[in-house]
Amino acid sequence: TSAPLAAPAALTPTTSTPAAVGGGGGAAAAGPSHPNGAATPAAGEEPNWEELAKMAEDLRGTYKDGFAFPPWSIEMLRNGQLLCGATVVYYREGDSLEEVKAIAAQREPCNIMMRRPYSLDRLERLLGHRTGGYSMSTKEKLQPNIAIFCRTPIRSNPGPQAQIETVNVINVIGYAFDAPNQPDWQYFLPLAEGDAKWKELVARFSQMWRFIFECAERRGYKRIYLADVGGGAFSEGLNKHGPGYLKLKDASLNPIKEEYKDRFLVEQLPRIPDFAFQSDNKAILEESLLVNAWDPWSMVGNGNFKDNSLDGFFGRCTAMAVLCWPKTNPCMKWEAVKSDW
Repeated sequence: TSAPLAAPAALTPTTSTPAAVGGGGGAAAAGPSHPNGAATPAAGEEPNWEELAKMAEDLRGTYKDGFAFPPWSIEMLRNGQLLCGATVVYYREGDSLEEVKAIAAQREPCNIMMRRPYSLDRLERLLGHRTGGYSMSTKEKLQPNIAIFCRTPIRSNPGPQAQIETVNVINVIGYAFDAPNQPDWQYFLPLAEGDAKWKELVARFSQMWRFIFECAERRGYKRIYLADVGGGAFSEGLNKHGPGYLKLKDASLNPIKEEYKDRFLVEQLPRIPDFAFQSDNKAILEESLLVNAWDPWSMVGNGNFKDNSLDGFFGRCTAMAVLCWPKTNPCMKWEAVKSDW
């Protein structure tokens, strides 16, 4: 996954690093929001929490041992205790909403450097696909890049005596250059600074950063805690066959910071989950947006307890896997964001 030291109806293909520190629209209409998925409740209608929890349990059963999201998140879902209605999917204005909904729904449980520690057969029996919708990307066209915001419980440890807080997190997806068979690698690399593909990559990364700042503005947060999304393992190919991650980050992030200057305090994300449980941070958390470096293929949290990226550390201590998947959260909203390319 992407942060260092931390962190469609049409889609049905057949076919990380230690320590969690932050180096690293409209609502859907009522009715089925995707193939094999839970129906979106009509206005005022209570979701069938038991059915949604069963879907979460079935998905959790496809992971290999140790890679799955925490079971307590399923119980909170079953009991209607999660803030499902707060979840928002952000996408680029101009992208097909149908494709956006499909890429959000057709996830694979876990993908680490294109290795898949889950049962492809069980996933296919459950959902009708073996791999994530990002496999429909080609050398000519990539599937949409999205971001998902949620308000999630976060636990200090897996035990029964854990402290619990609520945090505001946006899961954003860097472009993956950690393996030559990644669609992003095949689409972009090799790169030279200033060429057309480099300019496109910079614009796409600016779009990713914009999701963060626009989310914070729309929701009235005062602080943004950034991670090095797309850094770490995700940047290896870019560092070898292009201008490198640091140049990409500067070229893409600085214009967005300038556009939104003086609206937020922007800092580097501290260690997760420790940051949420420091005694003087409760008021800060309420006004802050934390950034997670997600993956183009996987459920939020990716390999969880066996994934030492930022995404894995977030996944093992939150309920974001079930909050950020349309098949277990039919209450999520969909909001377009101004295009950077």
